[in-house]
Amino acid sequence: SLTPVCGCDSRSWTMLRLARRSGTVQTQHSLAALAAGRRWKSALTAPYEDEEEDLRFSGLTGGQLVHEALVECGVQHVFGYSGGANLPILDQFHKSPITFVMNRSEQCCGHAAEGYARASGRVGVVLTTSGPGLTNIITPLQDAKGDSTPMVALSGQVPMAAVGTDAFQECLAVDLTRPCTKWSYQVRSIEEVRSVVHEAFHVASSGKPGPVHIDLPKDVMTSVLRGAGVPLHMLPPPITPSHEVIQEVARLLSLAKKPILYVGQGAVGGRKELRALAAKANVPVTTTLHAMGVFDEEDPLSLHMLGMHGSAYANFAIQESDLIVAIGSRFDDRTTGALVHYAPEARKAHEEGRGGFVHFDIEPSQFGRVVQPTVAVPGDCVAAMRMLLPIVEYKERSDWLNRCASLKQSFPFSFTAPSDGRIKTQTVIAALNEGFKPQREKLVVSTGVGNHQMMSCQFMRWSEPRSIVSSGSLGTMGFGLPAAIGAQVAQPDKIVLLIDGDSSFNMTLNDLGTVKEHQLPIKMAIMNDGAQQMVKVWQKLFFDGRLVATDNVNPDFVMLAQAYGFEAFSCDNIRDLPAAVERFVNAKGPILADFRTVPDICLPMVAPGKGLQEMFLPGSITFDDEVMPEMTGDAPS
Repeated sequence: SLTPVCGCDSRSWTMLRLARRSGTVQTQHSLAALAAGRRWKSALTAPYEDEEEDLRFSGLTGGQLVHEALVECGVQHVFGYSGGANLPILDQFHKSPITFVMNRSEQCCGHAAEGYARASGRVGVVLTTSGPGLTNIITPLQDAKGDSTPMVALSGQVPMAAVGTDAFQECLAVDLTRPCTKWSYQVRSIEEVRSVVHEAFHVASSGKPGPVHIDLPKDVMTSVLRGAGVPLHMLPPPITPSHEVIQEVARLLSLAKKPILYVGQGAVGGRKELRALAAKANVPVTTTLHAMGVFDEEDPLSLHMLGMHGSAYANFAIQESDLIVAIGSRFDDRTTGALVHYAPEARKAHEEGRGGFVHFDIEPSQFGRVVQPTVAVPGDCVAAMRMLLPIVEYKERSDWLNRCASLKQSFPFSFTAPSDGRIKTQTVIAALNEGFKPQREKLVVSTGVGNHQMMSCQFMRWSEPRSIVSSGSLGTMGFGLPAAIGAQVAQPDKIVLLIDGDSSFNMTLNDLGTVKEHQLPIKMAIMNDGAQQMVKVWQKLFFDGRLVATDNVNPDFVMLAQAYGFEAFSCDNIRDLPAAVERFVNAKGPILADFRTVPDICLPMVAPGKGLQEMFLPGSITFDDEVMPEMTGDAPS
């Protein structure tokens, strides 16, 4: 038998098998050299045994092998767009158990696959053609990488002989996608097709989830497999934390006077464990945007979302806490503020041995990248919480919990309503929250990026995991509508609500065609203030009020929706809002509501270069102020 070198990829194994058949002996050193250019180590870690070769797939084309591998991986839906280079694969969906969803651009395909993955927890799959088809999914791939979304992108490619010749619709797909994926790989032999697709799904969904790209040259997709392919990879065991580390976490939780759980997307699969841990340890909980709903925000222990536009009470609590337990979160800059001012009490407690920072993360390379942990807990944070639960002690913590309750009472999310009866984005979202409250367990909300996104986090209440689908790390405008499509395809029995801004909606409104084609009952609420309002606020704050290219010229969104055959209406005043929300909530098919809102500033806001406790609070400044406070440093990116 032959023992593989750690990091040896599918192509290396193909070459090894061919060499063995011809009598050539390959050394481990040469195999390592073949694998040297690979970004992701192979899942194949167990010794390779020369078992009887599997000939079930002999006689199939590369395109057929890709399709069969997708079926084997449990794929139910693929989002994609046609093109000459991907036709050998696309043809396999003519009669297939997999539903192929054609969005109106490749970027929309990618964001739909992201929305599908985030709403369901399954791997999202996208198929594009070569050249512009591939370059159009760069943004979704980077978005998926930043937000740890499992996704497999398959791109057609020109035939191998034309690669590197500047052929029609050719681009260096692997070179372009390598920086924005966990693994990018070009298949060059028919023998490795099925093995590579299986490994792509493993890489995308294991460890810290993320996107994978597989480039599929057309000649490989039309060639026929003769004999057996490369064997499927054996998977490595998961990383688990030691009992000693877990016991140290329990000790710190028992010792700390003011602990807080800071929860991120990594805990999205641990709803039951997180709620049990918070109750047993009697510790308040704050979450990042992607973790909203993992902990019920109606629970008295909830401090809701923290960060730049998060709750003032969560930010204050983080700064006062002597033990910050980060569970599946990575200390993103939008949740820490300026690091020099971050968590002074936890830093002091760390130095004195009575608290500090506990970091649960499945990716050990995250430890110390932003904040040096007192205790690092590697591995699946949900499994780690299960280990922690039996040994954690209940503590009364009345002083700390009373302090948190006082902060919530003193600094609630709020805004000043217009005196003339017009509506603000916050007004509408608060009304939508009440309107959908009876159906909250079935609700999935997709957003674009901007004021409406942050105001949705503030004025909706979240009680279910995977109920928020939004672009966090990359902040991709135009994400909302295609992501809502993906979420609705993944969860046909749930209510999918799109809360979008006019600026974000303008970027991908062509995907209304996909909503129409599949009659997806998405409820689309457009917060139409006629501007790129969040950036406009920054222009007033950081650029002396010089407003450049932040006002929109919008279509009539109602007429646009009606052109697609959707029910649609507009609302611009508080008197008509209750009836508008009732109509919107009770609609049976696709519906669009154009809420014409008054521009506003999103508060609270932690200014750049400031600590979490240094916030502009509601009422402290308004968008209509003639003189804005002087700002130092750069505007937010």
